[in-house]
Amino acid sequence: MNKTHAQSFKLKPSAIPGAGVGVFALHDIDPGVLLALKPGHKIGIKLPKADIAEDLLAYCINNGDGTYTCPPEFNHMHLVWYLNHSDTPNTEKREDGYYSLRAIRGGEEIVIDYNIFHKPDEEKILYDTSGKRKTS
Repeated sequence: MNKTHAQSFKLKPSAIPGAGVGVFALHDIDPGVLLALKPGHKIGIKLPKADIAEDLLAYCINNGDGTYTCPPEFNHMHLVWYLNHSDTPNTEKREDGYYSLRAIRGGEEIVIDYNIFHKPDEEKILYDTSGKRKTS
């Protein structure tokens, strides 16, 4: 399919060890398709670590400068916050949204390489296959 919409995805338990919930395609998606994983408004807010409850830090992206990008509301999180890590992602983030890197089959989990969120390269954090940060 060359288009996605609000009824193109669902949340369900991931088969990735330790990943919890993941985002799954409800139909086949062609390569290069913009994925409708979030509405057009801002997806995250930048906050200093001190302003975030410890229990919520796991849902935020560390910017590497003492700040984190967090969902604007923790009681309403867009699907992109549920994307799990893979060393072989089927999705990439671009300035204007998230796109399929290859054909995605209905029922397949939508995954992304978490390392894209950390720039420059020397500041990237490596993840193991479960999406957890490697300690060394």
